Amino acid sequence: MKLTRSNGRNVRCPKLESLESRQLLSTVPSLPQPAGTTSTAPLAAYDLLIGASSTRVAYGVDGTGLTVAVIDTGVNYNHEALGGGFGAGKKVIAGYDYAMGKSDPFATTWEHGTAVSGLIASSDPAHLGVAPGADIVALRVFGDDNQGDYNRIADSLQYVLDNHTKYHISVVNLSIADGNNYTQNIFAGDGGVGQRITQLISKLKAINIPVVSATGNNFTGQPGQGFTAIDPDTISVTSTDGTNGLAANAQRLGGPNGTDIAAPGTGLVAPIQNNEFQSVDGTSFATALVSGSVVLLQSIYMKQFGALPTVTQIEGWLRSGGTSLTDPITNITLGRLDLTRSAALIPTAPKLPPVPLVTPSVPVVNAPPRLTLPTVSPATVKTETPVVAVVAKSTVVATFAPASKPKSTQSATIWNTWVTNLGSTFKSWKVWTVGANLKPGPSQPAGSFPKPNPKLATVNHPKAPKFAKRGTTTPSPSKVA
Repeated sequence: MKLTRSNGRNVRCPKLESLESRQLLSTVPSLPQPAGTTSTAPLAAYDLLIGASSTRVAYGVDGTGLTVAVIDTGVNYNHEALGGGFGAGKKVIAGYDYAMGKSDPFATTWEHGTAVSGLIASSDPAHLGVAPGADIVALRVFGDDNQGDYNRIADSLQYVLDNHTKYHISVVNLSIADGNNYTQNIFAGDGGVGQRITQLISKLKAINIPVVSATGNNFTGQPGQGFTAIDPDTISVTSTDGTNGLAANAQRLGGPNGTDIAAPGTGLVAPIQNNEFQSVDGTSFATALVSGSVVLLQSIYMKQFGALPTVTQIEGWLRSGGTSLTDPITNITLGRLDLTRSAALIPTAPKLPPVPLVTPSVPVVNAPPRLTLPTVSPATVKTETPVVAVVAKSTVVATFAPASKPKSTQSATIWNTWVTNLGSTFKSWKVWTVGANLKPGPSQPAGSFPKPNPKLATVNHPKAPKFAKRGTTTPSPSKVA
């Protein structure tokens, strides 16, 4: 089936590889297809290879609180391993069917997305996913005719951008390729759906949500990857076989745009229709193992720092922690997923040194002096003109706006008592140092001040423009005006 782009050029849609029989993809980008098939191989102990169980136990994480968006063929959410239901409170908490234009993303004809979701987050005790506590958002892009469309994939990526906070989406799984073999992302500037997808992946990376993408299963001896794995902003995944070499048909690429990580992709066991399980093969399912591993790495980091790590950090831990293997056909060297080693590379949160309790032994310089004087009854205070006390040059001066000013016959003792009771008796007060330029102290508002006079200080006050102009030059005035 061909689809027509808005510019009139014919383009085939993306395809997946079926669980029943492998379907090839096409070009420009071609029809998307799942990158995995069913298998009759003996069951592989992938958990022992990647260390999922030991990592969960060692760090006390299982993906709880995080969600993987699975862009695929839909999900059989009625499977007991996937929560037995759909919506709030279930494992498959949300989704959308972009193929059929409805809110129910159930897998009606193709269980590829069910198998992928199970390898990520199955809670079946006998077939645990890598991150069994994680939730799933199912985004169906393959219709009942088993045909896919990259425009639906772009719409699904936009859904993740719009809803990642609501559903706590931290990873996107794209176990989809187009069957072609690229060495660079030729769609980044095509002006069409390839460019749109490239831009959406970049936006997701900017908010620390990695898109984990399968390289594809069409290797014929030439290095390369399918779309979207060829986009350098994805975490691209190829698969290994039971001998820990690369699977014969798994696409791979070296260099700066090359494959990021390999993971087991042979003889994995995953849920399918009803409540059954089946052995599956392909880079699709290797990709699912990496997506589940990313969730665990994010969970460990979040326990330390309370935020998601960057995509660059995740990619670095996967690459550096991987067990090195070299492809004898292409001479490409890359790492096979080793979750235990990758988790050990996550930094721990810095422990702040305890702050010692310091009690100052001397008064703070230029701080107003504490006055310990007799208490004066508030009844002696009346509303009149504010008062200014004048002291010697370079000493502390206090001005205040009391409810009333003292009369000229009142003593310095009474005035000092008012100073000590500023908090309860007076409406406002300010402190500054009388210096060469009569600069205001920390609590004095900016204003215009006259030049200082050791025996006379006149200060503008916002609520009392006229102050008394007589005072003393002694630090503790004997009289106030």
